[in-house]
Amino acid sequence: MRLAGFIYRVFLCLLCMSSFFETAWAQETFRLTSFAKFRFGMDSGYIWHTGDMLIPAGGRIGSGTKVDVNTDLGVDQSEATAVTLNAAIQDLHYVNFEYLMYSPSGTRRLTRPFLFHNRTYSPETLLETKLDFNWLRLEYGYKLWDETSWWVAPRIGVHHIRYTASLNGTTEEEGLTSNTRSLDGTYPVVGLEARYLFPLGAELIGELEGIHLITRGFLTLGRVEVRLDVHPDVTLSLAGFSRIVQYQEDFQPLNNEWYFSLFGWTAGVSFAF
Repeated sequence: MRLAGFIYRVFLCLLCMSSFFETAWAQETFRLTSFAKFRFGMDSGYIWHTGDMLIPAGGRIGSGTKVDVNTDLGVDQSEATAVTLNAAIQDLHYVNFEYLMYSPSGTRRLTRPFLFHNRTYSPETLLETKLDFNWLRLEYGYKLWDETSWWVAPRIGVHHIRYTASLNGTTEEEGLTSNTRSLDGTYPVVGLEARYLFPLGAELIGELEGIHLITRGFLTLGRVEVRLDVHPDVTLSLAGFSRIVQYQEDFQPLNNEWYFSLFGWTAGVSFAF
């Protein structure tokens, strides 16, 4: 009698456990997902720009003249190259890094005199100019709105720009000279990133960000990109963008200032790992 009761209780326990596991398995299936996905890319394209600069010597009054880099120096366009590294963590956190290299150059016979870093360049001087932009961009975004085919992520970040201007020509005081000046500007930014997912692995991405630092200048960036997955680990991209930046040192009067508007496009390939 005791044995029959024991067998009966064991049978009831097994029946209850079987019912429990069947319900659990029906509600949730096992999925193996990656904690983080990374993508490394190389982009190449073309940029046009407008801008001017005022580069005095140590902030001394009268040691610099505002120069238009397009009309005065003949520098307005060139090829550009960018390196990117993107990370998606749990499909919620997004970290983007970009390093843009842009080095336009030009030759122009001057039509008016000006001073650059306390050196005078007279009219009719044949001047060779090279500008160099090294533009670093690091950002973090969090996917806040997520729908079936699109999502939006507010983000924060920082831009660091190292700008170098080199002028090679003849001055009244020193004859043939090479005059180079490098400046650094750092800008914290806030912005938004939105993505729309198309069938067959296509994706449309929009970015907008900027900051105004009152006495130290401002920065804005707008970018539209189309991506196409040609392989689970290979993506082709085509992008158009606009970047506007003004830099002004605020610790001395009449110190270094520059303003540039950059418009361009890039095409590239990226690899997931």
